[in-house]
Amino acid sequence: MEKLNTCHRKHLRKILNIAWPTGVISNVELYRRCEVQPILERVRKARWTLFGHILRMAENTPASLALRYAVSSCDSLPGRRGRPRCNLLGTLVSDLEEHSIPLKTTDDLENLRHIASNRLEWRNMFKTREYV
Repeated sequence: MEKLNTCHRKHLRKILNIAWPTGVISNVELYRRCEVQPILERVRKARWTLFGHILRMAENTPASLALRYAVSSCDSLPGRRGRPRCNLLGTLVSDLEEHSIPLKTTDDLENLRHIASNRLEWRNMFKTREYV
């Protein structure tokens, strides 16, 4: 995903006509001048918005059932051979670990549902960093 940020910064520099070696600026300064955030921050915000929607859905919807199945069977099923694939659940779990919130059991999922039911608390929990 870092390649996406690199490509984004390259295009922003082209738009601003900043060329090496004369126009060297930091990435933070580049984002400030363009008044944008890194692509990964925008993707992260969209991911957490979607996750909040799924957590607030009724328990019998396909998305909620799939999430419950994925969390409950995470440790019981053996998984594939080889390097673990990058998927949405793994990304969410690693993001939650940064905030010291576990997601290993269905009880943890219910605690997250309770947090997500308060939209203001959910938004404040995963605010993006300011680059502008």
